Amino acid sequence: MQLAKIKGLEALKARLLKSIITNKLPHAQLYAGSEGSAKLALSYGITQYLYCTDKKESDSCGICSSCRKISSFTHPDVHYSFPTVSTGSSKPSISNDFLDSWRKINESGPFFNTEDWIKTIAKDENKAPNITRDETRSIINKLSLKPYEGEAKTLIIWMPEYLAGESNALLKILEEPPQKTYFILVTENPDALLATITSRTQLLKIPSYTEEETKEYLQNKYSLEAKKANQIAYLSEGNIRKAESLVESVEDNYSEIFRNWMLACYSNDLQKVSSLCDDLHKLGRVQLQLFLTNGLAILRESLLYKNIENYNVRAEQDQKDFVMKFSATLNSALIEKSYQQINEVSYHIKRNANAKIALFNLSMQMRYNFARKR
Repeated sequence: MQLAKIKGLEALKARLLKSIITNKLPHAQLYAGSEGSAKLALSYGITQYLYCTDKKESDSCGICSSCRKISSFTHPDVHYSFPTVSTGSSKPSISNDFLDSWRKINESGPFFNTEDWIKTIAKDENKAPNITRDETRSIINKLSLKPYEGEAKTLIIWMPEYLAGESNALLKILEEPPQKTYFILVTENPDALLATITSRTQLLKIPSYTEEETKEYLQNKYSLEAKKANQIAYLSEGNIRKAESLVESVEDNYSEIFRNWMLACYSNDLQKVSSLCDDLHKLGRVQLQLFLTNGLAILRESLLYKNIENYNVRAEQDQKDFVMKFSATLNSALIEKSYQQINEVSYHIKRNANAKIALFNLSMQMRYNFARKR
């Protein structure tokens, strides 16, 4: 990936390029950013520049043999490590077993999350991913070999927080790496890493995309009209992965479902509530996350409309009408409480809570909020 294809981060890209040109690139770096940020894309762009045989001042050439191999994840001196799941065979699972899947998921862009990845490599998406001891041994073996084509070897570890107790196995090679060996750790949660790991790396904090950058990205990739791109950019909160999911979602009636759900809670129609929870449960975790995200956006707009005079609700007309009515149904404290409750359930569903039970319990909490207002 060429750096020019990564929106924003100009100062950070310039700093990293300078460190490569002056031979001062740290041998171990930690790219930390939230879901949907450019952290993984940046690791690809910097690695490609590092190996490019016809470097330009501000980017790799994109066409030399090294650039083409890195872009296709086939360069023999660039290695990838990531969480895997057990395949059920007697042979332990390591990253090399899933390289074809890694290439495939990267075809749609470097903004996928762990759930997307596990869904790609496992029939059961509820399997717990991890980076195993066998994987750390494989890493050490690969890096002990001499480079095949270039002067250096590079290891990109995606989501090193899944190393857990195996982190110690990499300490020595991080501290005393083979000559001309680079490590790039790409994480969403640097606090989950051992302090002994983070102390051996240079931390680079990768910011989320701005609303304007997200809008531009969506218009370029999907040719969205400005109004739709604005809406999705606002809802995604700088998370490109979420923005892509909102665009590509097969469900286009989340707002309508949310309105029906809130009406059933308000009218104490438990049969309707139970039926809606069943339907929502069938969406699957990814679609359910999108549904709840849409609901949070509605509540946020309701709170802003209720508290800011002449506030212009950022939504399509039918959704605007619901936001205005909803803001009149609950007071600010109860809207905020409802937001917190939905956000908490979204958090637990993402971590494999029983969605059907969680949604029904949430419905009872919403029903109680409406009852308190009345």
